[in-house]
Amino acid sequence: MKVVHAVHAYLSNGIRRVRQSPAETLDAVWDFARRYFFTLAFLSLFLAKLLHLYAHLYSLPLPRFFLWGLTFFFQDVMILLLFRILCQKVAWRPGAAVLAILVIPSSLIMSFMAAANTSFYVFTGAEIHWRQAKAFNGDAAAIHTLLSGLTGFLIVEGILLTISLFAAHSIHALTGGILHVWAWPVRWLWARVRPHVEPLMQRFWPRSKSEATDLPDPRIYEQINMDDNDDISDNEEGDHLLNTAQMPNRLPESKRVTDGVLQRSIILGLFSLFLFLRFMRPWDPIYMYMSTTLPLTTVIEGAERHSPVDTTGVPGNLNYLERATALRPAPHWSWMSKEPLSGFEDWDQSDPLAVHYNPNEDPLHISNLDQPVLEEIHKALSSGEVKIKHIVFLKLESARADIFPLQKDSFMYKRIAESWKDKKIPQEVVDRLANLTRTAEFFTNFPTGFEHDDSRFGRKAYGGISARDAITSATYTLKSLTGSFCGVTPLVADFNREFDHHIYQPCLPHIFDALSQQPDITSETDDFTKWPWHSTFMMSVTETYDNQDKLTPLLGFRDKQTKETIIKPEAKYYPVKSKEVNYYGYPETELRGYIRDAIDDAERDHHRLFLSHLTSTTHHPWGVPNDAFEEIMGSKSGSNNDMNRYLNSVGYVDDWLSELIDILEEKGVANETLFVMAGDHGLSLPNDGGITPYDNPHVGSFKVPIVIAHPQLPPVQIDTPVINSQIVPTIIDLLIESASLSEDSTRSARDLRSLYEGQSLIRPQVVEHEGRESWHFTVMNTGGSWLSVRSAARPEFRLVIPLVNDVEWRFSDVSKDPNELKPIERFSLADLAAAVGQEYDEKTLEWLYNASYVANWWVLENWDRWRYSPKAKEEAKEDKGH
Repeated sequence: MKVVHAVHAYLSNGIRRVRQSPAETLDAVWDFARRYFFTLAFLSLFLAKLLHLYAHLYSLPLPRFFLWGLTFFFQDVMILLLFRILCQKVAWRPGAAVLAILVIPSSLIMSFMAAANTSFYVFTGAEIHWRQAKAFNGDAAAIHTLLSGLTGFLIVEGILLTISLFAAHSIHALTGGILHVWAWPVRWLWARVRPHVEPLMQRFWPRSKSEATDLPDPRIYEQINMDDNDDISDNEEGDHLLNTAQMPNRLPESKRVTDGVLQRSIILGLFSLFLFLRFMRPWDPIYMYMSTTLPLTTVIEGAERHSPVDTTGVPGNLNYLERATALRPAPHWSWMSKEPLSGFEDWDQSDPLAVHYNPNEDPLHISNLDQPVLEEIHKALSSGEVKIKHIVFLKLESARADIFPLQKDSFMYKRIAESWKDKKIPQEVVDRLANLTRTAEFFTNFPTGFEHDDSRFGRKAYGGISARDAITSATYTLKSLTGSFCGVTPLVADFNREFDHHIYQPCLPHIFDALSQQPDITSETDDFTKWPWHSTFMMSVTETYDNQDKLTPLLGFRDKQTKETIIKPEAKYYPVKSKEVNYYGYPETELRGYIRDAIDDAERDHHRLFLSHLTSTTHHPWGVPNDAFEEIMGSKSGSNNDMNRYLNSVGYVDDWLSELIDILEEKGVANETLFVMAGDHGLSLPNDGGITPYDNPHVGSFKVPIVIAHPQLPPVQIDTPVINSQIVPTIIDLLIESASLSEDSTRSARDLRSLYEGQSLIRPQVVEHEGRESWHFTVMNTGGSWLSVRSAARPEFRLVIPLVNDVEWRFSDVSKDPNELKPIERFSLADLAAAVGQEYDEKTLEWLYNASYVANWWVLENWDRWRYSPKAKEEAKEDKGH
């Protein structure tokens, strides 16, 4: 109660003073605000810069980092110098109001940006790229995504606001004293020049007699007095801290003068060194990026380049890429309709300029269609038992390859063990882990080291092809969808821009529509090979995030079920039975009825079903229905809590896969359904705590499961490196080789199979041909900053290439460092090559150079295939701004 009475008395007294003297109160408010908000800006700028330098501490060679590191604060110092000038006492109250309008909002904005960046870095391991934030999609799901980090933001912002309150007096005073010393040379020069200048000023601008006799205003007189005194600044607090003020002092005058000269010499000497280093620093976009102060990050994008991949300063060239392009007029096929089908616009004969991707003209393409089908698969296909009537294609959100399935004594298993006392997992938790990914084990037939009976499924393995070393074509979900469904590498541009550009290959729904147009296709038969196809897309979460609702129809899906459709009152299974499990929508089980109906409708109407389904429960924040989390991690501190939630969500989706098998068997179509599964991207959470693949080049974000399952196929393991853009030609190849298409459709499918850049997974992989390697490109989340490159011939090497100036080159050898604990990172290819050359031989350097040159050609080719122009994009933005 005493505290309440004290606060009440303080507020009452303050209100009374405001009523008695509003002007003096405003002066007092500004006197406090100028110190407080300058300190807030000071702390925000230096927090942001220190975090920025920490994030890139090993990205520059240490000698250069130490030599030029001080200069990286130049812009921050200049901004703070301007702020410090604005944050001073002024006699004219309207002027103080103007300064307050400038200073207070600017300081708050800087603190908000610093808090957001710090919170984002702590939770994701990456900084916010504000140039990408300008393209932020402000739909409801995106807003929820941002709000998921609100707690961290508020904590950091609260810390900044609190520290500023206690440090305001000292920081404002200290900087005032430094500013006073910096201004000393100007004042000294003005004192010597003024006697010579004033007579001239009197001659041209004579003062009136009244002006000459008027007594000066005391404040003006005080200011003149201070200007004449070398040791007094506009802020006595600063003078006191630096001991430069002319104030009572017990020290002898000579001693005070000596101390003042010494302090002034030290401060001016350090500042002169600071300026000297800054203006001697070589021009380099990397140094500019390291130096950019927080307020300018939204203006300076650091993305202006003559070439998307900067190979300056390194030897080598690949002559076979000179002026090469894979774009040619579309092939003429007799079965193609004169009126172009959706997805086949490049075959429009009325457009003489229409061109299409031609793998035969692609200098990087290596085909394996001349290879025989893998022997085990060939035997099964020859038996005639493998029939593919329907296809179910699952994209698994945030699915890491090493937990599909979870294996005993793997990295993930050891990571779980580390969270328990003595690094030993209790037996009851081991039992949980043994069944956590039981369905994934059933699909892949990968040995896990866990013992359990096979009564759950009745046999050891489902059958089909499982890839051991698969990566995604994009670590951004919507781009990964395009890569998997269309057999392309997604567009090298930030966010989902595929919907607004030319998808340069027909996607699976387009292919099935084209096959449905063949002369021998009819529903009036029991021969399913002659049935037309029906494509549908399902997910239990929102489709509004980043224009997915515009992308889905362009991928060829005419029918869909999403959160927006299942919550409508007219929906068949309305209302939904579950609560939302994350900020995107509902658990997958809300689609049970719709999946059953899709199968029933297809069987009744004699249609072949292509059902595509994106899971979502394994997306942050990894909610499960009824919060039914089991204890898997021993400690829940830090990222262990996220790990526990993630692993529970993985188990939930694994159970959902089992339920889908049950639905197929319930409907009697399991033996005639091809079950395709592929992760959209991985997640580096167990490695570095990253909760999202955003700007995260760690290998954990790239490796995904790829499974093409059928109960009549033997379990086949592919150890050769593959990528998810190979799924489309593999599905077409399987349909042909299993005789699951009509005669006319088979003829068409053979032409379509040869159209894609990826190799078929049912044939031996050709990793190198005539000196050319099979390259895998992954567009990294969000699309326009980084590109990951690897070669199927040298899969141990990973090269992450910056496409803008504000991210690093990154090289890793996953054969020696599978968890990328010590990747080599540098801001230029030359520096990276120098660092790699210290540990590896000339062949590795040659691979490094080749990968960079290949990537440079490929990015430009990618833009041409997608009919995308970064320059046109920038010009459009400028026109929109005008």
